[in-house]
Formats: sequence, C-alpha cells, structure tokens
Amino acid sequence: MKTRSIVQLCAGLALLVCGGFAAPENSVLPLAGNWKLDPARSSQIKPWTSERLAISAKGDTTKIHRFLSWGSERKADDLTTVRTDGVTVTSVPVTYWLDTWYNNTYIGGDGTKRVRGEWLDGGRILKIETTLMLKSQQGDVPVHLYDEYRLSPDGRILTLFELRSTRDQVLTFVFTRN
Repeated sequence: MKTRSIVQLCAGLALLVCGGFAAPENSVLPLAGNWKLDPARSSQIKPWTSERLAISAKGDTTKIHRFLSWGSERKADDLTTVRTDGVTVTSVPVTYWLDTWYNNTYIGGDGTKRVRGEWLDGGRILKIETTLMLKSQQGDVPVHLYDEYRLSPDGRILTLFELRSTRDQVLTFVFTRN
C-alpha cells in the first residue's frame, strides 16, 4: 500500500513536471493572434510598406504567417511551421527570400530553410533559429538567423529581435495586436 502511494505520487509529479515544458495550447498561448507592424518603431522593411503576422499554435507546433505588402498590388507571404520542442529541426520550403531587396541575394541551396523553435518564459518568448543558403553574385552563402519574439507584460505589443549572421546590427520589429 505504501509503495503504491509512492508510485502514484511519483507518476503525478512526473506528469506535472512534463506538462510544464509543453507548448501552451492555442487558446492560452499569449503570442497567438494577429499582429501589425509599427513602422515608426521598427527597423526598415523596404521596399515593403506594411507587414502583418498571424501566429497560431497547436500542441508543440507553431505557425508564423507573415504578410507583406508594397502599395496595393505588390503582396507576398511566408509561412513558417516549426516544432517548439527546442530540438527538432524542421525543413520549410522557401520560394522567395522576402527580407532582401537592395543586395541582390535570392534563396539558394536546396530552396529550404531549417528552423528550430522553443518557448521561453512560459510562452511569453518564442525563440527561433533558422539556417538557409542565399545565392549572391559570389555564389551560395550560408545564413543563420536568431529571432526572439517577445510579448509585452500587458500582451499588446510583440517585439521581434533578429540577429542575422550577415549583419552587424540587431534588427528590431515592433508589432501591435490587431
């Protein structure tokens, strides 16, 4: 009887601990929702004039859908699906490199990016690391991106800090909840 109680206690604690590392469900995920870029408080996104994000999660899979526009006729979008267990690397097809305009680089290599994601601070911060190849005039160039999506304490502002292996400065993008 005593052994059975100890086993049940240990099993209950194990479930509690393991449940603490699971990604929050979409209904309680603080970052979930639609976001609009505040260009005045953000790094340049030229030639694009606006950007929106739609973030959703189910279990340990998170989707970040970016929508960019430049005037009324030029539009593009990018969907990244990532497992947020901190370990799994997901290959995501990329048809066009949206974050470069003036330096004549395009998606290279096998046309995919490899992403790994992890939730930090109870779902308030999403960390995503991406590796991909870009094609330049000098040939394929490996690129590493480190992104942190940070939610403000009141849940109304989402700030994306992005480090790129090809840049010396951190890019900062501030989004407001739509």
